[in-house]
Amino acid sequence: MYIALAGILAYLSRSAFGLGDPAIVNFDAGLSLVSLPIVVDANDWPGVHVAAENLAQDFERVSGVRSQVINATDASDIDSSVVIFVGSLNRSPLTQQLVDSGVLDTSKVDGQWETFTTSLVAQPFEGVGTAFVIAGSDKRGTVYGAYTLSEQIGVSPWYWWADVKPKSHSEIYANNLTTVQGPPSVKYRGLFINDEAPALTSFVLEKFGPVYNVEFYKHVFELLLRMKANYLWPAMWPAFPEPGNSFFTDDPLNAFTADEYGIVVSTSHHEPMERATNEWLTSGNGSWDWTENKENITQFFVQGAERAVGRESYLTIGMRGDTDVPLAGDDPMAILTDVIATQRSIVADVYGNETGVNQVWALYKEVQALYEAGLEVSDDVTLLFSDDNFGNLRRLPTEAERQRAGGTGVYYHLEFVGPPRSYKWINTNSLGKVQQQLAAAKDMGADRIWIINVADIKPMETPLSMIMAMAWNSSIVAADTLPRYLELYAAREFPEEHAIAVADLLLRHSRLVGLRRHEHVEPTTFSLLNYHEAEWVEGNWTELLNDAITLFNQVAEADKPTFFQLVLHPIKASQIFISGKYAVARNALYAEQRRNSANDQAQLALDLFDADFDLQGEYHSLLDGKWDQIMRQPHYGFTSGTFQTPVRDILTGISYVQRRQNASPAVGQMGVMVEGSKGVRPGMWNEGSDLGMPLRGELVPGVTLPVMDPYSGDRYFEVWGRGTPELEWSVEAAVPWITLEPSQGKLVEDAWDARIALGVQWDAVPEGFNETVLVHVNSTIGDYEQVHVPILKPSVRSDFAGFMESAGYVSMEAAHFTSSSSDGTTYGVFPALGSRTSSGAVGIVPNTAPAQSTVEGEYLEYAFHQVTSPASIVVTLYFTTTLDYDSEVPMSYGISLDNGNVTTTRLVPEPATVGDLPTGWTTAVMDLVWVRTVTYTDVGAGDHVLRYSAGKPGILLEKIVVDMGGLKTSYLGPPESTRVGE
Repeated sequence: MYIALAGILAYLSRSAFGLGDPAIVNFDAGLSLVSLPIVVDANDWPGVHVAAENLAQDFERVSGVRSQVINATDASDIDSSVVIFVGSLNRSPLTQQLVDSGVLDTSKVDGQWETFTTSLVAQPFEGVGTAFVIAGSDKRGTVYGAYTLSEQIGVSPWYWWADVKPKSHSEIYANNLTTVQGPPSVKYRGLFINDEAPALTSFVLEKFGPVYNVEFYKHVFELLLRMKANYLWPAMWPAFPEPGNSFFTDDPLNAFTADEYGIVVSTSHHEPMERATNEWLTSGNGSWDWTENKENITQFFVQGAERAVGRESYLTIGMRGDTDVPLAGDDPMAILTDVIATQRSIVADVYGNETGVNQVWALYKEVQALYEAGLEVSDDVTLLFSDDNFGNLRRLPTEAERQRAGGTGVYYHLEFVGPPRSYKWINTNSLGKVQQQLAAAKDMGADRIWIINVADIKPMETPLSMIMAMAWNSSIVAADTLPRYLELYAAREFPEEHAIAVADLLLRHSRLVGLRRHEHVEPTTFSLLNYHEAEWVEGNWTELLNDAITLFNQVAEADKPTFFQLVLHPIKASQIFISGKYAVARNALYAEQRRNSANDQAQLALDLFDADFDLQGEYHSLLDGKWDQIMRQPHYGFTSGTFQTPVRDILTGISYVQRRQNASPAVGQMGVMVEGSKGVRPGMWNEGSDLGMPLRGELVPGVTLPVMDPYSGDRYFEVWGRGTPELEWSVEAAVPWITLEPSQGKLVEDAWDARIALGVQWDAVPEGFNETVLVHVNSTIGDYEQVHVPILKPSVRSDFAGFMESAGYVSMEAAHFTSSSSDGTTYGVFPALGSRTSSGAVGIVPNTAPAQSTVEGEYLEYAFHQVTSPASIVVTLYFTTTLDYDSEVPMSYGISLDNGNVTTTRLVPEPATVGDLPTGWTTAVMDLVWVRTVTYTDVGAGDHVLRYSAGKPGILLEKIVVDMGGLKTSYLGPPESTRVGE
C-alpha cells in the first residue's frame, strides 16, 4: 500500500506494514496477539513448521514474550481459547476443517500459487473462541503469510544479514479484516550467489567453514522466504580454496534443507542438469567437450537428474563451454541441439516424461544468438533471457513467446566479472535503471523467473529488496514512486522518524552511482577543467557523506550497525574512492603545471587510499567481527583493456615536484590558470621564443577564459605558487563592471593556491558589447600576468521562451521540453533515471504502448535562441543505455529542426549477428549512455525549435546539447542552459 509522503510518519507511528502489503496488525487496539500460542498442523509442510518457530521467536524479539508453538494433530491438542493458527490448504487437515465448517472463506486463495489469506475467525475449533488465521494456498503461501506477520510486527527480512534491530512493541493487535495476498507477479524469483571469492568465501570459511554448509545456507533460505522469494542459484565459483563450491556435495543437508524450507534450487546458466561446475572439475571424467566426451558428460547429467528426484527443482538445460565460455566445436548449433535432446531424454527416463520436471534454458551471450538463428526447444521449457551483464536487457519475449507453456524470465546482474571491466566491490546500481528495466520485463511478459546475480548478497541489500518487492507485487515501485518505496523500505529497517531522511540519502546515492560505476572511474573521467564537473561530482558525494554522518550521529546506538551497513558505508566508501580519484587527477594537473601543491594532492591521494582500507577494517570489526572479510574485494588498480579484478589494491599515477627548486625566472614563481584551460604547454618553456609575464602570442589561449554573457554565470581563474618564495598577489580589471573576489591574497606554505571568482555587473555593460577585457594579476616579487575575458552582451527578444545559447552551446535536459504535441500522456518522466541530468529521462509510456511513427507520431519540442551564426551546429543527444530487447521492432527516434525534414535514426546499432551485442556497446555500457549526433548547416542566429520523437517505449532521452562551436570536452556534458520566458 502506498502512503502520501506528507502523512507517512503519522501513518507509520500507528500501523504495522510490509512493503506493499495491507496492514494485518496494529499497535493500538483489537485482539492482542502477544503471548498467544501459534498452532500448526502436525501434518503441515516442514517449512511451515520452521516459519512458525521463527514467528514465535520474532514475537519474542519484538514484545519480549515468546509464543508457544503447538503442533496439533487434531483440535483436542489446542489448549488455549485464543490462538494464532497457521496452515496450508493443500496439506493441513485442520485448515481444511476450517473451510469445511464454513468459518474460513478461502475462495480467493484456492488453487492459487503462493497466496495466503488472513482473518479473525470466531469459534474455529471446539474449545477455541477466536483464532487469527493465516491460511496459505500451498507451502510457500503459508510460509509467506507467517513471515508477513513477522515483518509487520517489526522484524525485517534483513535482521540477520544487516543486523536490523527488531521494533519494540509491548502490544500487538490483529486487525479485524480479511486480507488476501498473492499470487506473486513473478512466479519464481530469487538470487544467484556468484563471483563469491574472495569476500563472501573468506567470510563463510571463517564463520561457518570449511565449506558453504547448511548452517550458512539456512540464513540464505530464510532471507529469501522473508522477502517472499523462492528460487536460488547457489554459490558455485571454482575458486580458492580448490576445488571451489558445490552446493550439492559440500554438505548433503544443503539441498535437503532447501527443499524442506521451500526453496527451489536450480543451477546457473552454464551448469546443466542440477550439477555444479566443480563436481565435473573433480570428477576425473575428462574434458568438458560434448563432441569428444559425450558419454561421460551424459552420465554426469543423468546423476544430476536422479539426485534431484523428490525435491522441487528447476533443471537448467543446454550447455556452455568449460568455465562459462562458448561451446567448443565447429557447429555449436548442432552440438547444442544434440545436448538438449539428450537432456530431454534423460528427463523422460528419470521423471517419466519430458515434462516431468520444470526446465529452464538460459539464453546467455552466444546462446541467444543460436536461439535467434533458429535453435528451438520444447514449449514447456522456460526461456531465460539475460541482460548484458551490466543491467541492460538484451531481449524480452515476443507475443508468440509469451504464449509458451514454460513462459519466459530474465537473468539480471547487480555485479559482474567480465569485459569490458568487472564490478563487484559495492553496490553501484542505479535504482531508477533497475526499476525501469525490470518493469519492462514484467510488462512485456517475462514473469516466470527473475534470477538476480548479487555476488556476495552483501552489500546489495537495497537493490535486492526493491527487486524482490517488485517480483512479489510489480505495482509496488513505479518510475515516479521510487522515493515513496524507499521511505517505506527505510521505515522498515530504521526507526520511523528517520525514514524520510534515510530514503533521501539512498536516492541521492543511487543517482550518484548512476553517473558511472566506481570500477569504471579513472582520474581522467570527470573533467577538472570544464563545467566544474569533477568538483560537482566530488562535492555531491561530500555533501551526501556529511548528511549521512549527521544522521548517523542522531540514530540510537542499537541502530548504528545497520545504518553503517545500509547507508553510511556505501556512501562513505564511495566518497573516499571518488575523492581519491579526484586527488590523483589534481595531482597530475598540478604537477604538469609545476604547482607547489602537487605534492599536497599526492599526499591527499595516499591518505584517502589508507582511509579506504581503514573503512574496510571498520566494517570487518563491526559487532565484534561478525562481518569480518565480507568487504575485502580489491578495487584499486584495474588495467586498461582487461576485465580481471586486482588481487591487491595499488595506487598509481602519483607525481611529485621538487619543492626546494624555483621555477625558471622567465615564467616567475606565480602561475595563473583560467577555467577551461590547463595552459598551453603547461610546465614547459622555450627560452628562445616563448614570451612571458604576461604570456603572449600562441600562449595567450592558455590564459583566456570561455566567453562570458548574461547567461553564463561567473567564471574563475586561479593563482598558485611554483617556487620557494612566499608572496602576495593582487588582481584588477581594466573595466569597473567586472567583479573579482577575492582581489588580493597570499601564497604561503599550506596555502599555495587561490581561486578568484570573476563576475560581471551586466546592467553596466553596454548593449551589444563584444570585446575581450583584461584582468591584471601581480605579485609582490615581480610576477605579472594578464587574464583575457571575452565579454558578449547580445540583444534578445523579450518575448522569447526557451533556452539561451551561452559560450557557444545550448544544453537542455530532456524532461524540460518547452512544448509537446500530446496532452502529456504519451511521454512520461523517469525522475530517478539518467546519468546526465538531475531531472531524469523521458520516454513513451507505458511499456506496452505501441510503436509510433517517428515522422508523424507524438513529439516533444525544445526551443532555443542562438546568438552566434556558425557554419554548422551539432546536436548531441544523450540516451540512457539500452539494448533492442524487442526483436521485432528496433528502437529508433526522429529529430528535426525548425519544421524541417525528420531524420530517423536507429538508436542501437544493428549487431553483426542477431543476438550479439552492437558496435559501440563497450563504450556505452561504461558511459551509461548512447551518444548520438546530427549536424545542421546554415542555421543563423535567432529562435529555433528542435522536435524530437521516440519510436517506441524503452528509448529514454536524457539531454540535448547544441554545439555552436564552444562546447568543451566533459563526461557529463555541460549543465543545463538558462531558460527564459517561462
